[in-house]
Amino acid sequence: MKVNDVSKNEQQNSFEDMGFIKFWIISTIFWFSFPVSLAFSYVTLGSVRTKQLVKALVHDFLQTFFIIIIVMCVVIFGLYKYASGLLLNIA
Repeated sequence: MKVNDVSKNEQQNSFEDMGFIKFWIISTIFWFSFPVSLAFSYVTLGSVRTKQLVKALVHDFLQTFFIIIIVMCVVIFGLYKYASGLLLNIA
């Protein structure tokens, strides 16, 4: 395998183009059986595809984490504004 072939395979990550439900199922199975699934994917898919899978899973995890943080900040800000309005009306 040439170096150009590896770089083309790394650029064409089929896990990022997967549908939401299919990727959700794969990621759930992967994370619930983590050490075994990593070894299994390395043996069956190879090193390049396993790297692509892990890269897509980490990207999905970070994206979900940041969305949760943003939603929590908006909710906390809304609760703060609501509670401060109630405290001003009481005094």
